Amino acid sequence: MKSWIAGAAMALATAGALVTSAQAAVVNGVSVTKGHGWVRVNVHAPGGSYRVHELPVGTSAYRSIAIDVPNSYIGGGLEPKQRVPVNEGLVAQVRVKQMRGFVRVYVDVVSFPKYQTGHDGGTFVLGMDAYHMRNGNPIAPKMR
Repeated sequence: MKSWIAGAAMALATAGALVTSAQAAVVNGVSVTKGHGWVRVNVHAPGGSYRVHELPVGTSAYRSIAIDVPNSYIGGGLEPKQRVPVNEGLVAQVRVKQMRGFVRVYVDVVSFPKYQTGHDGGTFVLGMDAYHMRNGNPIAPKMR
């Protein structure tokens, strides 16, 4: 009887840990900063993970770099702008959309620029060289 109670207690503790680790991340904001020749997209979602991948040409003339924040939602009932115009070199605009179970940030580009990803505290950063196309094939998706 004691081993069953200990086993049940361990199962409950494990389930509690899984629920805690599976809590959704909150996307508190997306901002765009730019300067001469560069554009930076900042996605503020402390504790969230990110997946960056490239999307082919869709219904518009743009290609997109997609930043997915899995298991997340847009915080505080914020309604993102439909589009944030950037119009710097190869970078046209940024869009944010609540998808089923995740938030996606679209960076619409005329052609894929050279870019790097990184973190600054609880903010995911996509830095782009707005006037230089990257060489070669699409970059493989990255998770963090």
